[in-house]
Amino acid sequence: MNRFEWTPEYSVDDAEIDRQHAEMIAIINELAAQLHGEGPSDGARSVFDHLAHYVTTHFAYEEERIARAGYPDDKIAAHQAEHNAILRQVQEFERVFESGDAAALQEMMPFLYGEWLIHHICGTDREYVPWLTAAR
Repeated sequence: MNRFEWTPEYSVDDAEIDRQHAEMIAIINELAAQLHGEGPSDGARSVFDHLAHYVTTHFAYEEERIARAGYPDDKIAAHQAEHNAILRQVQEFERVFESGDAAALQEMMPFLYGEWLIHHICGTDREYVPWLTAAR
């Protein structure tokens, strides 16, 4: 099983957002460890619930923070749309999780590590870094 660790290359130059991103990576790694066993367990359910709540809270914080930094409204709207797409996917995984389809749950990990970590944090989130830096 692959694990990702927080590295400085993931930084968006904001200590609180970086802390939240690192925490989400830790939660995703824990979920992967739980799912690596013989199907979903109560532990995996608890970790998944924690992840779903944490992602929702993080997205709200991040959107508020970039707005305060003066990130343009059209860029905030696009960022929120991407957040909403990720949240819809997490909700779909939750539906699958509740149905007990363990094979489909394994598909969640490439999404979380790839779409969310690589594309969103290392791509989309990096676009607002100049505004956060300038707002200091």
